[in-house]
Amino acid sequence: MWKIRSGRANVPERWIDREKKREAERERELEKKRVVYIKSDLYPNGEFVPELEARISIFDRGFTIGDSAYEYARTYKHRPFQVKEHMERMFTSLKVLRINPGVSNEDFCKLCEELTSRNIHLLEEYEEYNIVWEVTRGEWGWHGRRTPAPEGVGRPTVIIKNNLNDQKLCAQAFFTGIHLVTPPGRHVSPQSWDPKIKTYSRLSFVLADLEARLVDPDATALMLDQYGNLSEETGGNVWLVRDGVLMTPNESNVLRGQTRANVMNLAKKLNIPVVERDLQPWHLYNCDEAFRSSTSPGPIQPIGRFNGLLIGKELPGPITKRLAKAWSDWVGIDVTGLNRLSKEEREELEKDRIKLNEERSKLLHIPY
Repeated sequence: MWKIRSGRANVPERWIDREKKREAERERELEKKRVVYIKSDLYPNGEFVPELEARISIFDRGFTIGDSAYEYARTYKHRPFQVKEHMERMFTSLKVLRINPGVSNEDFCKLCEELTSRNIHLLEEYEEYNIVWEVTRGEWGWHGRRTPAPEGVGRPTVIIKNNLNDQKLCAQAFFTGIHLVTPPGRHVSPQSWDPKIKTYSRLSFVLADLEARLVDPDATALMLDQYGNLSEETGGNVWLVRDGVLMTPNESNVLRGQTRANVMNLAKKLNIPVVERDLQPWHLYNCDEAFRSSTSPGPIQPIGRFNGLLIGKELPGPITKRLAKAWSDWVGIDVTGLNRLSKEEREELEKDRIKLNEERSKLLHIPY
């Protein structure tokens, strides 16, 4: 059944709901068996403990006010991918936040390898893990204190954990595309908060997604800055193509994603021109194709709609397909998730893709 009203992007609800339920059930199954690494006042020497038994203090500042940094990586073919690069970025955030984790970059990488090796046997061949590092300031001063004590006092909380990355839902984006919606609120200005700091203080993103999902339950938010320029999607970076040129918002108002850097490198190897510049919603409405880049669930996901309007000339676009293939060749697996679909699922989604591309072609007579 197709639900076209309420802004939903003509997606087969039955398929999506079924896959989301299956993925959630699988995650609940895994969390009963996985271990996490935690080092804190409760685990002063650092320990690998069962995930459902891990504890943090209710007075931990990461819990009470989001005083923390975090980083996200993933596995490909069951091996951690670009851990060193992600760790280097996390340490730049920790430096700005004045948090010394008490664990070196090198030791973080070793702990990541050990944790993943302890959990990887739980996965099926086609499943992968996300790898999450969290570092909070821990408990500072007396309970309820809102400003940090002098640097070097107290014990930060360090957590490393895995969660499931099943790219099957990514495949849907290559048929129908994801839907991005601009919420009423704006991205926090870099004059107030540098977006290059990756922290769990992300309430503005949470509210943005809640507002976007009032338009379409499957949508995610694309933030605009205070000047009306495209900033970043709440889970990744945005790219669009016009006349063969790949464009993305400049670094001044986005998180410098590792996946973003990888897309740039792959584009250069494919001789695709890349431009970083200020972009407005007009550019996304009138692009030839567009996609989102993110570590999880998949590095490249086509964008099919923007604020309810079909965008692009076809989906997925030719440059999106070239980049997805180059990434797949690089890591040795199909990052689109298309190989995870059954014949019946492909046929179900292909009907929708054809229908949407027919609708898309009717919009192309509108002069730019």
